[in-house]
Amino acid sequence: MTLFEKALPFWRRGPRDMLRRAAQSALAGVAAYFVMSSLNSQETFLAVLSAVLIIQPSVGGTMGAALTRLQATVTGSLISLGCITLLPDVWGTSTALALSLLVVGGVAGLRPDWTYGAVAAVAIALAPEAVALETAGARALAIGLGAATGVLVSLLVWPDRAEARFDRHFRSALLATATRLDDALEAATERGREAAPPDHVSNYQKALQQAQEALGAVKLLDCAAMQRRLEALRRLYNSVIILDRAAEADVAPLSGNSHLTNEVRTLRRKTCDVLRALAEEKWKPEQQTGQIDAALKSLRAALAEDDPRSELHQNRNALAFGLHEVRKALAELIDVCQSRT
Repeated sequence: MTLFEKALPFWRRGPRDMLRRAAQSALAGVAAYFVMSSLNSQETFLAVLSAVLIIQPSVGGTMGAALTRLQATVTGSLISLGCITLLPDVWGTSTALALSLLVVGGVAGLRPDWTYGAVAAVAIALAPEAVALETAGARALAIGLGAATGVLVSLLVWPDRAEARFDRHFRSALLATATRLDDALEAATERGREAAPPDHVSNYQKALQQAQEALGAVKLLDCAAMQRRLEALRRLYNSVIILDRAAEADVAPLSGNSHLTNEVRTLRRKTCDVLRALAEEKWKPEQQTGQIDAALKSLRAALAEDDPRSELHQNRNALAFGLHEVRKALAELIDVCQSRT
């Protein structure tokens, strides 16, 4: 593997997202500034702030943030206008401000993503009552224009769709699963080992979390199929953990049985090939899971000959259970990955 090939995954995970967000934020802020300047608006600050703060790693995420910002602004404006209207004039600005923030804070407790509504509520509560409605309209317009500018920049400048991000992170998690499966079966065929979570465990957790975040940002598409892929991958990974636990024992589950060792080595190679082919979207129907069935059959035969009280029997039993779970989860994963094509 070349240095470039090693650096490419890191570039995709880190600096590329950082540079995209930096570029989009800068352009969105400048564009919002020029839009508001052309309108001679006094609310340029709010428009620029709105355009910058809604920028997310994906287009779908930015659209979702823009919609949430607008909902929060409308909610905060209506709450503050209602408080000003209901309070007697003699109670003053401080009371209107306190009541507005009290209600907006309560709403934000139920919907944390509406916290931004406090900006509109404060602006209206501090404005003279005679121009409160005009202030609400001007600031809502500024926030709306800023949000629209941010979405437009996200669509036109270095766009990255949430579904594409999901696919990338899903493939990374799938490759990490293949690596852990390879590691567990290697240990099972050669030796026992102490538990020592390798780097690919954290890589899997990070990739899975990023895939789930990307899924939450998907707009205008049915997310059910993507969610099923994630759930199937989780089940597969959990079954691999069972194999990993069996390999951590002091006595390797396959020690002293060369035929069984060869069966599981073949299983290890073929299964990891299937997982990598799925990750690279190169899987073919002929890449089936028959090797797992053969290994399970050999394991059951070995279990029948073992002393049921021995540690070796217990380890082989754990390995057989893990392989059975891998067999079921892998078949399910293949099915859901096929169904999307």
